[in-house]
Amino acid sequence: MLARALHANSPRRARAFVPLNVAALPGELLESELFVHARGAFTGATCSTQGVFQAADGGTLFLDEIAEMPLLLQAKLLRVLQDGEIRRVGEARSFRVDVRVVSATHEDLRQRVADHRFREDLYYRLKVFSFELPPLRERRLDVMPLAEMFLLQEGHRSGAFTARATLSLLAYRWPGNVRELANAVLHGAVLSGGRDVDVEHLPSEVIAPSPPCEPSLRSLSEVENEHVLRVLEACGGRQADAARVLGIGRTTLWRKLGAPRLSNDAPQARVSVRPSIPRYRSNSFWISCALLVVCTASMSRMRAFCGDRLSPKIAPASCSVLPPPWNP
Repeated sequence: MLARALHANSPRRARAFVPLNVAALPGELLESELFVHARGAFTGATCSTQGVFQAADGGTLFLDEIAEMPLLLQAKLLRVLQDGEIRRVGEARSFRVDVRVVSATHEDLRQRVADHRFREDLYYRLKVFSFELPPLRERRLDVMPLAEMFLLQEGHRSGAFTARATLSLLAYRWPGNVRELANAVLHGAVLSGGRDVDVEHLPSEVIAPSPPCEPSLRSLSEVENEHVLRVLEACGGRQADAARVLGIGRTTLWRKLGAPRLSNDAPQARVSVRPSIPRYRSNSFWISCALLVVCTASMSRMRAFCGDRLSPKIAPASCSVLPPPWNP
């Protein structure tokens, strides 16, 4: 369609527009279509033929799916584009043609050139002016004008779509691009019987499915708790490693794990808790312990030296040192 629009808005619009699908023809037949043949050039050539270059002389030749052209024909096409001359198969003389060549492909020609499946010199010869046409799913504003045009081309009596059909056409992704849209419109035109095309007249794959349900919204604390448990599970239940990954202290991690607001839907991690001995960080505790040991040793030496002279009423001082409370 774009090639036809270029031709219709150019000075060559009064001459012929000749389309040719390169992928639809085998190599031998494609050569005959492009460069024609003279009578008696091969078995079965009972008459001379007019090829697409001759038919498009003064106009536009559209080569669709140019990437599928065999390498041998690519070399011949390159010569025609460079010299502006063609030669019939079976003849020695050449004659000039004035043709504007427009080509299209859905393949990446640069990648095919890198893979040695497309001639590099032909690629640059064709790439005089190039542009990339986005797929139809990225051009939502073009869907309905194209659909209405296709419907009028079919001679539809109403020439219109219902609101539901319009929504279905706009919601579909069109993996087959414009060709699929044209076939869908033809399908609807046949089944509608001249009335406005409704959603039940469209192909089943075009009818838009019901919109998916939106995911439930969750609070920030629920998301945080789920992430904490997932990291703890990944660390095998080792809290020190999980705290290091999360970038928080072990005390903070313990508080988050023991918080009652943990979501019941969050994944349960295997937490291995080992009994730990309280760590007394107060210096006064250790000083008290040292004084108790010294006091006990002194009383033992005094009893050994004095014997019975030591009053039995005097007993060694007993010190009771309670550890400070453990705050995890």
